[in-house]
Amino acid sequence: MHEGRLAVDIETASPNGPPSDFRNTDDFELVAVGLGYRASDDAEVEVEVLLRDGDWSLEHTADLLRRVVEWCEARGEGVVTYNGEYFDEHHLRTWADRVADAGVWADAPSRIDALFADHVDLGTLAAEAYPEAVRPNRDIPALWKACKEAGIDQPTVWYDDYDFPAGYLERLGIEDGHVKGAHVGEALGETYVDGVVAGLDHTRTHAELTRLLVDYAAGDIEPLFSLHDALRRADATTD
Repeated sequence: MHEGRLAVDIETASPNGPPSDFRNTDDFELVAVGLGYRASDDAEVEVEVLLRDGDWSLEHTADLLRRVVEWCEARGEGVVTYNGEYFDEHHLRTWADRVADAGVWADAPSRIDALFADHVDLGTLAAEAYPEAVRPNRDIPALWKACKEAGIDQPTVWYDDYDFPAGYLERLGIEDGHVKGAHVGEALGETYVDGVVAGLDHTRTHAELTRLLVDYAAGDIEPLFSLHDALRRADATTD
């Protein structure tokens, strides 16, 4: 029996247009999954990012799901996410059902069920610990806000640290200096998959985009473990 704790954070794209409903899996495609494993509270965190390896077909969705499950099964049990009940777990379960229904990977639903059998959604805990950080009309604080309340640093991924051609980001409609989740969903994720399909792996621009996506997807993994620690300490002080 494995011990320890896993962290899962998905990155998605919306190649068919802006999402109309964040619970509607039809509005999203899986691009990357940030994964983490910590064997014990004082152990170093192992971080991995798995990327989609083809077009938007169910075959490639199943391939990424399978690699995620196998990585996690080889390490530990018990997953932490942030807002995963609403987003990450919800969509992973839906994709698993779809690839099974299509006859691509019959075991996907049961394997995803097992992965999330002991799931802790830190968003729910953060809302209880930091109620003043919850914005109006929201159920939980934003991850960055929860981390700020807990005194946890989140890494920022700056575009200037990557060697993109002049005008590249502007053509993608990106004006900010650092990467945001919306950038991945609206432009970067689809551009990455287009590059994979077109066989652009050998180009500098695609390599830099890949490096950026990996850095961004990895960036929230260690903070998830730190936030979990902080929330458990906060809970212990209220008992």
